Amino acid sequence: MADFTIRIPRVSVAISEAELLELLVEEGARVEEGDPLFVIATDKVESEVQAGASGTVHWSGAVETVYEIGAEIGTISASN
Repeated sequence: MADFTIRIPRVSVAISEAELLELLVEEGARVEEGDPLFVIATDKVESEVQAGASGTVHWSGAVETVYEIGAEIGTISASN
């Protein structure tokens, strides 16, 4: 099974970027689909984002960094 790409999600049509506020899961930790994964902030709202797949988390994004919507900030590697 292929890795799942963790991306900054679109929270509003008018928003083009968001700040990565907090990682709720440590590098190398296992998550289940639907687990809280990270928190983003836009000029309007803070949002908690859930894991889109189950597996091991690998981060490439940095907290307190602003990213374009859709930017890759990590992966979830499928594991047995």
